[in-house]
Amino acid sequence: MNSSDSDKSLSRALADWRVAPARDPQFRPGVWARIASIQTNPTWGGYLRAHVALLTGAVALAIVAGAWTGRGQARQRVEVERTALATAYVRALDARVMRGP
Repeated sequence: MNSSDSDKSLSRALADWRVAPARDPQFRPGVWARIASIQTNPTWGGYLRAHVALLTGAVALAIVAGAWTGRGQARQRVEVERTALATAYVRALDARVMRGP
């Protein structure tokens, strides 16, 4: 079989093959109704998918802010405890307060 015969048979097969879907008069109004319902009443999942970048940024910012604040508070607490320990140590070594054997 040469290429012109196969082209002719392909053309005939394509000409015979027709798709004729049944017409639905409510198709277009149905599509617009679904679009309107999605736009006016989004689900939680749809809202999260639409705003995932914003939500991820907010969570990351909250984590960083919490870590930064916690680090500052921990440093303050360590400094207070260090001062208290140093004061207690110096008081314990004070010769005026020590008792003899």
